[in-house]
Amino acid sequence: MFYNYGIILMIMIFSLLSSIEIDFIKTRKYLFWKWSFYFCINLFLLSSVKYYLGYQKENLLESFWNAKFITLLHYSIPLIVVAVVLPILLKLLLRENYIKLICYFDSSLFFTFVFTFFFVRKFNNRAFCIAFMLAIIMVIVAIILGRMKSDCLIDFNKDAVKKKLKKILPILLYYLVTVVIFTPNELYLNNATDFPLSYGYFFTKLLLSGVVVVLALIAGMILYFNEEHLNLCLFFIFAFLTVGYIQGLLLNGNMGVLDGTGSNVYNKGTIIINIIVWFVLIGIFVFVAWRKRVFFEKLMRVVSIWILLIQIVTLGTIFITAKEITSKDEMVLLTEGMLDIGQKDNIIIFVLDKFDGTYVDEILEQDQNFFEPLNDFVFYNNAASLFSPTYDSIPFLLTGTTYDEDSHIDYVQYAYDGNNLLTDISDAGYDIGVYTDKRYVVEQMKDRISNYEEGVQRTCSMKDLFSLMKQCSMYKMAPFVAKYYYIYDTSDIALLAVNDKIVNIEDDLPFYHKLIREGLGLSENNTESVFRFIHMHGGHPPYIMTEDFQHIAYDYRRDEHWGSGVSQRKGAMKIVYEYINQMKKLGKYDDALIVITADHGITEELCDADGNMEKVSFPILFVKEPYDSHENMMISSTPVCHEDLIATIRKKIGISVADRTLKEIDADEKRVRCMYISTPDVLEKFEIDGEIDKVDNWRFLYKKRKELETTH
Repeated sequence: MFYNYGIILMIMIFSLLSSIEIDFIKTRKYLFWKWSFYFCINLFLLSSVKYYLGYQKENLLESFWNAKFITLLHYSIPLIVVAVVLPILLKLLLRENYIKLICYFDSSLFFTFVFTFFFVRKFNNRAFCIAFMLAIIMVIVAIILGRMKSDCLIDFNKDAVKKKLKKILPILLYYLVTVVIFTPNELYLNNATDFPLSYGYFFTKLLLSGVVVVLALIAGMILYFNEEHLNLCLFFIFAFLTVGYIQGLLLNGNMGVLDGTGSNVYNKGTIIINIIVWFVLIGIFVFVAWRKRVFFEKLMRVVSIWILLIQIVTLGTIFITAKEITSKDEMVLLTEGMLDIGQKDNIIIFVLDKFDGTYVDEILEQDQNFFEPLNDFVFYNNAASLFSPTYDSIPFLLTGTTYDEDSHIDYVQYAYDGNNLLTDISDAGYDIGVYTDKRYVVEQMKDRISNYEEGVQRTCSMKDLFSLMKQCSMYKMAPFVAKYYYIYDTSDIALLAVNDKIVNIEDDLPFYHKLIREGLGLSENNTESVFRFIHMHGGHPPYIMTEDFQHIAYDYRRDEHWGSGVSQRKGAMKIVYEYINQMKKLGKYDDALIVITADHGITEELCDADGNMEKVSFPILFVKEPYDSHENMMISSTPVCHEDLIATIRKKIGISVADRTLKEIDADEKRVRCMYISTPDVLEKFEIDGEIDKVDNWRFLYKKRKELETTH
């Protein structure tokens, strides 16, 4: 992290070096603008290199995620050359126009930066490079048209600042209320139950972030804009805000719940008409501003203040009638104890989400030795999950409760009733840590699970909150042709609220970083046995992690499988390897039961409309039982299932069970297993007779609609 920010510090230092030329005394008045000029050039050089290397969707800090001292040294060499050569070259070429060009370029770049900031979802290397190139084009056009005159120098006296401020404030307050305050608060107040943040926290943090952004924009406009660029920028901000307000108020039509899911599909005729309306309205603004500039400046101030007052009054009315906006403390599963290992014995279950058994072959095609760290394990390549997808599968793996197909109660609700696997483990004296999403574990287990805690309030970063809420506003205000670019859904809002102490199954990198930073440790209680159930993102899209633990900036709404699934799955397995390696160093590996499995395999449609099987789905299952030791990983084609895993765990804790364990099933046994695909409304049942990876051994039995007394 230090070297990450060291890149920016290095750019700042070399930019200052470039700003102090031979005739510095003569140009010292413009030191700040010269420093900004060279800073942006150096930033562009590094951003373009990172863009070329594939870091288009990350900003510069993110693209130097693994920077080391040698990284700084390598990148410092070209920066030193630029710091020395570029000022000399520009002074020789431009002579008396040197300062004019610097000021005009700074103004042009801030102009393109403002519009890039307004319209892109994330300001990254690609966005900055585009803004930089557009600024160069603006400078070239200005030179050709002879607009690079003395008035391009930044006027920074008291009267000029007051004049700028008078123009800027109404427009940016208009932006603050319309984009940052009104639409996000309207969204929250009309959908309060979908927001995990309390309203007071949400509003305060959003308002604070908006004020910070507006103050930064005001400072930038005063410091960098010449009069020409300031007037042009304010005009376009006003025009897009006003037409966007009209779009959201009158032109969107009946969009249903404004959740950004893109459920509304507009035909080409509607889109074309909408585009024409936008062009006509903005054209009217251009015409009036061109013919009556002074009048239009007054009109912008009046309209801006009028609309923002309307929105404030409307928001106040919505607030008075809103419900469920009080503080939202909740029961959560914490990361506490995630790295604790029992001094007596241990049962460690890794569940790598959606890690299909066929993915093992994909990995082996790239690296035949990848699974060598699992030499003491048995790989059951013919294992079936009872459920797919996750919602019912995780509760089954935690409880082992028999599934009642005729029950009118949601499985998750009755799975934890009475005695189950977790209560058995708890009664056997194990400290239980369950690291999954809380929706898979009912609150009645809070006294059995050590990391289950109530009264925890979720928080969020100011940057992420502002970014997502701006996107929500832009979705509402954008013309139909651009709405898909700003699309969002309720999961974005749910994932917005995080807490470092709360389990996150959407990204394995926090777990990896915690494991590397803190390391496994023995519990303080020397008589304690430990059960750990660690649910990981694993093989589930979006693929946001590489096998070398690089985070990939990713937008899953537009391309679910962007990134490399194989690379992410290898990365997830390497995290497990690291955990196991640390267990060995603690001397608590040999006597442990360690399981690496998946909640289910692939979740695509397995059969066609007529019930003919087309695909198969089955999870990975690697098991190391206590004191098992092999030179190489053993591969077993025994027809097993997750029910057998439950029996194995029960036997490990000393419970006599009627069901057979994994080792007690004959490898050649003819055994029919079943799998359910269980969604909130529909239940499908499949039968597997033989090797699970062959389509011919699968049979579709039925599909029926659930009739639940309570739905999830």
